[in-house]
Amino acid sequence: MSIKVPAPFAGLSDLGFTAQYRAQQFNEPLRDVPLLFEGPEPPMRRLAEILQTLSGTKASTYAWTDPVMLSDEVVILAFRDRSVDGQTVSDGARIADYVLNLVQPVVFTFLHDCAAIAHLRLSDVIEMRVSAENKSIAEFVLPLEDIVRPNGERLLWGLAS
Repeated sequence: MSIKVPAPFAGLSDLGFTAQYRAQQFNEPLRDVPLLFEGPEPPMRRLAEILQTLSGTKASTYAWTDPVMLSDEVVILAFRDRSVDGQTVSDGARIADYVLNLVQPVVFTFLHDCAAIAHLRLSDVIEMRVSAENKSIAEFVLPLEDIVRPNGERLLWGLAS
């Protein structure tokens, strides 16, 4: 399954990302969910630098990997579940956190962290397209306030190199 977010950053209509989920069994640890960003070179370089801020912030239930620039116009970053790190239910694993990481789309966590941690200004309206096996499943258009509040103040295209 993939979730495509075409223009999440304020002022940039040609920079977006896709979260890609791989099939897995319910009872196995959550696999990393890669986010693939595509856009023009100048803001992509700045985005890669800013995404480094997210990878340096470790939440107790998840982490972001270091961003990697695959080309001047492509960056990849991954969501890594840490809710059960080496534990089982009998060890006291945080099952509620595991289920939340499993069912809440990584897109929402990423957008929240962009605004709250990296202070990036996001678009006022967030569009998402969900697809699986090359078939469209759903399309959403949500006001940003339904995903995260407050919005960040840093414009991606306005940052110094």
